[in-house]
Amino acid sequence: MKLSRRSFLAASAAGVAGAVLPEFTKAASFTDALHAPIAQSPAAAGGGAKNQGVKGRPKLCLSTYSLQNFANEPDGIERVILAAADIGVEAVDVLHRSMYTEDNDYIHNIKQMAYMNGVALACLSIHQDFVDPDPAQRQRMVDHTIRCIELAYKMGIPAIRLNSGSWGTAGQGASYRDRVNETPIAGYTNDDGFGWIQECIYKCIPTCEQTGITMALENHWGLSALPEGMWRIKNSVKSRWLKFLLDTGNFLEEPYDKIASILPECAFLSCKTYQGGGNWYELDLDYDRIFRMFHEVGFRGYITLEFEGKADRMASSIESLSMFKRYIDKYYVDTVIK
Repeated sequence: MKLSRRSFLAASAAGVAGAVLPEFTKAASFTDALHAPIAQSPAAAGGGAKNQGVKGRPKLCLSTYSLQNFANEPDGIERVILAAADIGVEAVDVLHRSMYTEDNDYIHNIKQMAYMNGVALACLSIHQDFVDPDPAQRQRMVDHTIRCIELAYKMGIPAIRLNSGSWGTAGQGASYRDRVNETPIAGYTNDDGFGWIQECIYKCIPTCEQTGITMALENHWGLSALPEGMWRIKNSVKSRWLKFLLDTGNFLEEPYDKIASILPECAFLSCKTYQGGGNWYELDLDYDRIFRMFHEVGFRGYITLEFEGKADRMASSIESLSMFKRYIDKYYVDTVIK
């Protein structure tokens, strides 16, 4: 697999130069954009003082989904790694569906490229569904999850994104809102679904214990779409290897109390932006308020960008990461090493 860094970065720069960005990121360079002034939202007025008790800062991460969507081009993930290194982002969140193959040569190339460019591989975001009355299908999903845990271990990735699964009664092509509120399959209840999820996660825990990989349960859809469901799953499993993953775009109504309720157990944070309008829907999220919440719980792990809009992907990713960086600067103390 050959990839010209020079040709890729030239194409990336052309894409950024051709994009029309909001005023706060119109700058001569990415560095200038990072240090542009940020307007204080009414919610944060008077509340922007940094908590001196929180030492260290969160690290910015770029999801391969932001630049690739679900594409699995032969050198697509490598391109995202190079982009992250070029713009100064510390890590990449790898979408499993975007991996071209799971062959050793391929994953070793990704692992080495990330290391040589100073980019951590922070999470392997997988897709699986434990809500199914068929024991054989649930076991297939368990096998898939265990394989992905072992794959993450091989790639040096410390966590996987985990879904709970859903009933599927909303129908193919249903809106996200309908998928959140779907009803159980006839003859079953949500209690059945939660029991299956618990059973399946239990089967994965021994592999987590052997590899040190954390399963981060996301508020994605289905039975983990709301905090109540996420806590029910976590409290039933009772394992250090099951944590939460917040996706800011997946709490559709009144998100802030929901975000606050799961933040203390979050191992990884995913923040959505929607420049150019959302591909499926979009939320008007107050990231000043959200990053203040991150700071208040002392979070200092990885915060990944999931761009899900219709505008230029590279330009919008830089714009969004610039915004996140300035909110980190606003709420977190400076590090000792300058």
